[in-house]
Amino acid sequence: MLKLSRIVESRDLDWEDMRARCKRLLDRTEKAAKRVVDSESDTAAEGSAEPEQSSNGGGLLSPRQKTIQQQILHRRMRGM
Repeated sequence: MLKLSRIVESRDLDWEDMRARCKRLLDRTEKAAKRVVDSESDTAAEGSAEPEQSSNGGGLLSPRQKTIQQQILHRRMRGM
């Protein structure tokens, strides 16, 4: 019985460790998503007078890609 108790306790500790890891990853993802949303809103406010590049060579997204990205980020934030 003592051996089984140790095994269960070990599994509980493993589960708590995995849960803590997942929480840290989720927190990082939330922060990154918030930075993306904030930077896009800042870029939209600053860049509204500037012409947008037609290619993605500079890492800029097309208007359609930005819309899709926003939808993805909003869905992710709702699920948390």
